Amino acid sequence: MTARLTCADCRWWHFQSTETAASRDDEQAVGYCRRMPPERRENGVGAWPITFPTDWCGEYVHKDDVSYQIGEGFTAVS
Repeated sequence: MTARLTCADCRWWHFQSTETAASRDDEQAVGYCRRMPPERRENGVGAWPITFPTDWCGEYVHKDDVSYQIGEGFTAVS
């Protein structure tokens, strides 16, 4: 199976179960993009952007890739 290069296969996407979507493969699934820090919403509460599994962006990293750098001098390992 090949990666779809969408939020559903991205390491930064966190699936959120709902009443209408019990798994990340459901058509009505939603999740949070955790690539950047939470943003302040109109109601004053901070939250990550809500996205659908079929959304995409330029920050995609496959969910199995742990070779990114965490901070200066540190590298993630599995």
